[in-house]
Amino acid sequence: MAEIINTDFTSIAYMSSILVFVVLLITYGRIELALVSFIPMFITWIWILGIMSLFNIQFNIINIIISALIFGLGDDYSLFIMDGLLQEYKTGKKNLSSFKSSIFLSAITTVAGLGVLIFAKHPALKSIAFISITGILCVVLIAQVMIPFLFNLIITNRVKKGKMPWTLWSFIKSVFAFCYFFMGSILLSILGLLLIKLYPFKKEQGKLIYHTILSKFAWSLMYIMGNVTKRIVNPHNEDFSVPAVIVSNHQSFLDILSLTMLHPKLILLTNHWVWKSPVFGAVVRMADYYPVAEGAENSLDLMEDRVKNGYSVVVFPEGTRSVDGTMKRFHKGAFYIAEKLNLDILPIVIHGSGYTMTKNDFLLKNGTITLTFLERIKKERSDFGKDYTEKTKKISRYFKTSFATISKKIQQPSYFREMLVYNYLYKGPVLEWYLKIKVKLEKNYQLFHELIPATGKLLDIGCGYGFMPYMLHFASPEREITGIDYDEEKIAVANHCFSKNERISFIHADAIEYTFNNYDTIIIADMLHYLETDKQKKLIEKCIAHLNPGGIILIRDGNTDLKQRHFYTKLTEFFSTKIIGFSKTSGKGLTFFSAQLIKDIAIAHNMLCTEVDNTKFTSNIIFILKQRENNEAV
Repeated sequence: MAEIINTDFTSIAYMSSILVFVVLLITYGRIELALVSFIPMFITWIWILGIMSLFNIQFNIINIIISALIFGLGDDYSLFIMDGLLQEYKTGKKNLSSFKSSIFLSAITTVAGLGVLIFAKHPALKSIAFISITGILCVVLIAQVMIPFLFNLIITNRVKKGKMPWTLWSFIKSVFAFCYFFMGSILLSILGLLLIKLYPFKKEQGKLIYHTILSKFAWSLMYIMGNVTKRIVNPHNEDFSVPAVIVSNHQSFLDILSLTMLHPKLILLTNHWVWKSPVFGAVVRMADYYPVAEGAENSLDLMEDRVKNGYSVVVFPEGTRSVDGTMKRFHKGAFYIAEKLNLDILPIVIHGSGYTMTKNDFLLKNGTITLTFLERIKKERSDFGKDYTEKTKKISRYFKTSFATISKKIQQPSYFREMLVYNYLYKGPVLEWYLKIKVKLEKNYQLFHELIPATGKLLDIGCGYGFMPYMLHFASPEREITGIDYDEEKIAVANHCFSKNERISFIHADAIEYTFNNYDTIIIADMLHYLETDKQKKLIEKCIAHLNPGGIILIRDGNTDLKQRHFYTKLTEFFSTKIIGFSKTSGKGLTFFSAQLIKDIAIAHNMLCTEVDNTKFTSNIIFILKQRENNEAV
């Protein structure tokens, strides 16, 4: 009977383990959290079986039952620790110590209750005590140590440094890309030995073949990363037929690959660590790349030889990668080389590589890398200076101005969608999906971004979890944004995002009672209908009184005049407040209003009121209030 039960117990253990993992996956909504919770349970069970084997403890009918009890306690302890970690990560409230204390008390009482059987004379009872003590100690140790370790490894330690947390999919993509690069570097090293060192024919022909293979490999690596979008903007149809000194900004290791893939006849000046790298250092050396630490003047003979054979020289004049994308001072080396070798200067602006793979981080994000060719600066031109010192300053200003223009065009709110989502990962499956749906319906808050100034002080009343303030901050960091909301938990979540800095703040407050400063922009989006009519008017007038000269107020809410569309507005609010529970209402419910209320308040305060209707199915209208100029008619 014991053998039959033991066999059945093994089958039940497998099935229950699968069931536990599925429940964890549904509960947390992320496979990463399910694995962090489940792996320690699995390791605990391996420990218990191993210790039993070491001490020759056999399964019997009774200790099989005890094993099931211990497995259940292991589940509970793992969940307690995970819940404590998630609460702290979501809102900053430190409840983990309370969870740990509860686990210790539970473990002590369980060990005390079952451990006394160690003094029994019957071997079966002793085995019960032994398995109980061993199992409880294992599950407590693993739950207290391993789960926090894994959680901190993939989430907490990274966000403390301002980095995005790992996900399983991002980890797989990153590991695949690095393995592909590693294997390609080994293969290129072997090919380099054959084509550069042992090639029996013309040496120059072997170098060209090697550079062609290197360029194709870089191209394959960039394009095999399907999550990275590549855009090449070449309005002047540059084909590298005439050698030049190519200058480019430097944000990421991907910059080297991005430029290498453009054409075989390119020679890069590299940092010393790239030259000495144990992985791809041999490739760099055989490709005649040169370490800038040796000085540009010491490499002129080598580069002159390469230029005569039709090669262009690629230089990153900043000298090193920047972490935040801010362009550093340009060094003179590139322009010195151009002057001495009598070459044109070809600026290529790289955008997006710093986000896709940030310096000192191996996470490969879903980014877009844009390479923009600026007009080739002919060596005869004098408007950029007469010597390399003067050219360094003027071309640096020209490059940085071009980069700012390109960045402004690309860095619209949709560009930062992934960054916003990463800020709310691991804060609950409902919140995560609410964010994704909300941002999609709002079209990434593009309209709000276009309606408000790119600089100035901004107040968002009823900011909720902070989705819109963060998106507006990402799209224009010069904005100083304050968000207020009467829901304390939402404010706690918004305040505990890793992208929060001194330019953005969130305050738990009642908008009616909150003491306003003066602002350039005030936003009241989908919030007024939570107030009664007299408070709605009071809040709008309060905003008008605290508006800087030239400032604007954006009010979005349901317009009861649009009767057919207003039905769908009320329906969405019903789901938000009654079904999902994302928004809290007072006992008096919701109070929607007509557009005439806003217009009357605007007239009374000599404000100009315009409407923006950008929805088809709801009555949500954006009212823009701004101070009327002296010559504008009422």
